[in-house]
Amino acid sequence: TMKSRAQPAKLGAANQFARLYYTEVDPEELAARSPKDLAGAAAAHFEFGRGFSSGKPKIRAYNPVPALHGWHSSHSVIEIVNDDMPFLVDSVTMEVNRQGLTLHLMIHPVLRSVRNRDGELLAVAAPGESSEGQLESFMHVEVDRQSDPAKLADLEAGIARVLTDVRAAVTDWRPMQARMAEVLEHLDEARGGVPKAELEEGRAFLAWLKSDHFTFLGGRDYALETLDGEDVLRIVPGSGLGI
Repeated sequence: TMKSRAQPAKLGAANQFARLYYTEVDPEELAARSPKDLAGAAAAHFEFGRGFSSGKPKIRAYNPVPALHGWHSSHSVIEIVNDDMPFLVDSVTMEVNRQGLTLHLMIHPVLRSVRNRDGELLAVAAPGESSEGQLESFMHVEVDRQSDPAKLADLEAGIARVLTDVRAAVTDWRPMQARMAEVLEHLDEARGGVPKAELEEGRAFLAWLKSDHFTFLGGRDYALETLDGEDVLRIVPGSGLGI
């Protein structure tokens, strides 16, 4: 039956996931933990990430209970499954700190995941082991234990917000670079009203920004208009990029 064929595939993916989960973690970070809890944490994250659709992260913050989750921790745990992209670790770390919590451990395997049309995880591999599937980020973050469910909900909401900003900035990075290139091309039109030295300094500065010296998070166009005798900036509808 389909169910009997799917079970070995799931076990194979789960075993492979567990093999790769702690590859990049310093053994000293894990020395004080029992093998049962280490295996249980990996298995819990695998189950959480077994269903995932590209485009929006899955996030949960919880206090592991052996009877419910198969492992125990003295910390509260945040599990994230997301499309791999830049800035994830720094952004999650900053949000945890913004909420006044100490980050005790981060495990962050980036895996190549093969999923079916329903988003079910069929196989995983290290990025260098396979070219199949998509690169996905599995983040396990341990913070000060929180007994208040509302605080755990705040953690989930805060991380969801920052990851939405990261996705917007990363997705629109190239369009924002292209917008900067357009500005550089049109600088010559300003020659009539701006001293040459000032214009060239501005051109050099924009070119320097464009040469990977600046992380573009968002941008939009404004129209300079006059209202009641004063200059005002009006947002150009539809021009927004990134955040």
